[in-house]
Amino acid sequence: MRIGWLESEIGKILEVELTEAEEAIAISDTHLGLKYKGRELSKSRELSEFLEKILGDNNVKLIILLGDIFDFWSAKVGDIIRSAYDPVKVLVGSDKTIVYVAGNHDRIVSWIKLESSRGKGDIYTVPDFFILNVDGRKYLLLHGHQLDALFTRFKGLWKIQSYVYILSESLFSLPGPSEWMLAALSAGSLAFLLASITADNVLQEFILFLVSILLLSPLLVMLWRKLQDRIWYGLLEELNMKLSKSRLRGKSLRHLSVSKPLNRFLRSLESIPQIGRIDGVVLGHTHVPELLVEEGRVYANTGSWIENGHNSTCTFVRITSHMITLGKWDNGRETKIHEASLPGS
Repeated sequence: MRIGWLESEIGKILEVELTEAEEAIAISDTHLGLKYKGRELSKSRELSEFLEKILGDNNVKLIILLGDIFDFWSAKVGDIIRSAYDPVKVLVGSDKTIVYVAGNHDRIVSWIKLESSRGKGDIYTVPDFFILNVDGRKYLLLHGHQLDALFTRFKGLWKIQSYVYILSESLFSLPGPSEWMLAALSAGSLAFLLASITADNVLQEFILFLVSILLLSPLLVMLWRKLQDRIWYGLLEELNMKLSKSRLRGKSLRHLSVSKPLNRFLRSLESIPQIGRIDGVVLGHTHVPELLVEEGRVYANTGSWIENGHNSTCTFVRITSHMITLGKWDNGRETKIHEASLPGS
């Protein structure tokens, strides 16, 4: 296995190259720590069992964590640690290389760089995507939220949620109800300030505006974290699914909302000389496990490891030099959902 960085017009791009005998496993959307109405949704026990099996497979040299592994969006830090303890404990002793591609729920890990002093078993983190080269075939691996209209319409505004999460968890760590007392005191200070001070010029108005945001932010952040599940899952997501045909969540790879932005993204990347032809795409985000071959290119979705309605869970993608397989971890064993021979193999 060879690991390097491609210098391109859009910056450095991680490229991992596997030999013919080496294999890669990709999983995504484990959402460790995620709860809804007090019920844990992530399949952490099944994930631990699967990782133990994979670490014993000598052919697998690369483990790809394709985003939304930890739910640094709405889950409490304590729940994340409890849910992630066993899977992380399994991975800690591994000598396999891990590439962690940040998703929308865990983008705060994208800046972390981990290298083992032993010179093996390193973890590479990337914010958007990387290129996997398997016996001359190139795969694009990304989480997939980059194609979602709900995110592209608001540009990078969705990234604010990561900072909201960090601030709110800091407040929640305070003893007892003191976080709400602090938020109320801050908001009360703002009310007193606005009642007692009058801005006489543009500069003073600007300063007062910044102070207002600062003093009001604790209360707004606390309220959002308290209500976000009800607002997002109970109202906005359901409404958006009805009104916006371009929403990716729950859509298959054949759906126009997936294929159009994906094809545009592929054309832009293939125009970069250092990348060239892309033979396959592996992504997550939609929670719909799928594998298809169209026009000489392989497309795969890793699915998810959470309770997922009628869709299969505990799914993954295995990549070899001649085959790509969509698999499922079911009752302690690996089963095959679908596989496809790579074009030209």
